[in-house]
Amino acid sequence: MTAGRRIFQNIRALAAAKAATMASGLVTAAWTARVLGPDSFGVLGFGTSLMAYAALFVNLGLSTYAIREIARDREQAGPLSEHVLTLRTVLAVIVGALYAAFVLALDKPMAVKAVLLMQAVQLLGNALVLDFVYQATERMGVIATREIGTSIGSMLLVFLLVRGPEDAILAAAITGGSITVNALVMIGRFRRDFGSLRPRIDLKIWREILTAAAPMAVGVFAWAIFTHLDVVMLGFMAPHTEVGWYSAAVKIQTLANLAGNIVMNAFLPQLAAAYGDLDQMRERMRAYATVMLTVGALVVAGGVALAPAILATLFGDAYDPAALPLRILMVASAVVYANMILGNPLLVWHRQTGYMIAMLSGGVLNALLNVWWIPRYGIQGAAMATLTAELAATLAIAWLHRRVVGELYGGLAAKAVLCGGLAVAAGLILHRVAAPLLNKAPAIADFLSGSVAVVGVFAAATLLTGLVRPTRLRRLTGVTV
Repeated sequence: MTAGRRIFQNIRALAAAKAATMASGLVTAAWTARVLGPDSFGVLGFGTSLMAYAALFVNLGLSTYAIREIARDREQAGPLSEHVLTLRTVLAVIVGALYAAFVLALDKPMAVKAVLLMQAVQLLGNALVLDFVYQATERMGVIATREIGTSIGSMLLVFLLVRGPEDAILAAAITGGSITVNALVMIGRFRRDFGSLRPRIDLKIWREILTAAAPMAVGVFAWAIFTHLDVVMLGFMAPHTEVGWYSAAVKIQTLANLAGNIVMNAFLPQLAAAYGDLDQMRERMRAYATVMLTVGALVVAGGVALAPAILATLFGDAYDPAALPLRILMVASAVVYANMILGNPLLVWHRQTGYMIAMLSGGVLNALLNVWWIPRYGIQGAAMATLTAELAATLAIAWLHRRVVGELYGGLAAKAVLCGGLAVAAGLILHRVAAPLLNKAPAIADFLSGSVAVVGVFAAATLLTGLVRPTRLRRLTGVTV
């Protein structure tokens, strides 16, 4: 099988999973936001962001390291998975205890602390997840099945059990419990595919693994600063209602970035395998950049043009104040897609130290800007801090990427920006023209009509500019391993 066909099979499997998880995730988020209200939804969002940082200390870059090593030598899948799972379980216990102590020391009401503590259940699930094995061996269907099971199970339980603001702790328990149960099911699948798993404790090997993974861990931690720091700092510096508004915008931005993650995860093993052959690295990077820029431009255009309609459709009129921050965050998503194109391949090309420094520097800038802008501009300031820091880090990563492969895909990027800009204009013009007709119509009518305009104009523009070419796709699927 050619590398290109394998990539597209991976994209298809992950896209099916993400379509299901995105749909169920949107429904779950919309239901939770509506029944909890902005205040309790803000507490849940604050806890989710705190938990994201705790989970980083459980993973410590181990997944990225394992993907790289297993992609190059699949015989390592069994023993390396045993070491990684054992090490992460130990870390989950330690981090969980420290997290609990931190939460109990916060100057927050006990009801808020209870929600934050319940979310710690996710640490065990994150420790046991075996996605890295199936990503490295390019068996994305297994990952897809787990993600679908987790998202649909969570959605059904939330529908059945979460009914009002007092159920925030139950919503937290459902999320953590679903992740853990699905991780255990996946362990059963691993035993069928690769053999039994047993705990492995070897301090010397653990030290070697952690040393190799450390730069990746710092880079991922810096990435998490962009993703979650704004919500965490708002949780300390703003009312929970504002945190709820902003959490709704972040939820939509996160879902928008999922499409890029699908493409990235599908291409990453092939990019890793190309390391050492400059011509092959460039060829696969051009294919990767084309797909990512096309997907990213459409997603960003839709988010910018339709932000108010998206919020009203999903979360209701109570979340209208999040429209401007959402538009700013969607522009930041354009930078995120550029970062995924230029930065993530560096992690599998042994350039993780440079990536780490760039991301960490951007993360520090993000923290400083949040401290400066949140008190002055509130949730708009948090969004602007994220955009500015993302841009700074991505510029540094672009310099590093060019040093490795000698290209930055400026022509492709210019076409993507043009296509996205035309789509945004079409969406905004249609909204202005149709506003009197849709004045009393449901929000979803505004969203659907705008989506048709954005997608239609974008599709036509990609064909006219040559951003999407059937011949280029055929060349990609013809690339051999």
